Amino acid sequence: MNINSGDAKLVLLCPAWKKFGTAKTVKPGTVILHSRADDVIPFADSEELVRNSGMPTTALIEVGIDHRLADQEPLEAMLRACETI
Repeated sequence: MNINSGDAKLVLLCPAWKKFGTAKTVKPGTVILHSRADDVIPFADSEELVRNSGMPTTALIEVGIDHRLADQEPLEAMLRACETI
């Protein structure tokens, strides 16, 4: 989210925007996947990012059982997000 991605749509996974970079918002159409049980990056950070960006709450998709998003549900959500943007 800190690079110029042009017209490309973004799918962010548990974004660590408060720890790295300077961006405080994301562009419209961005999808964020994050686990409420994330023990590395607080889920509340993604909720704040959605609010800061003026995006609908549906832009944040709660999936997975931890930060790694490596179980079946988040992997399928990643695929869907990439196919629909």
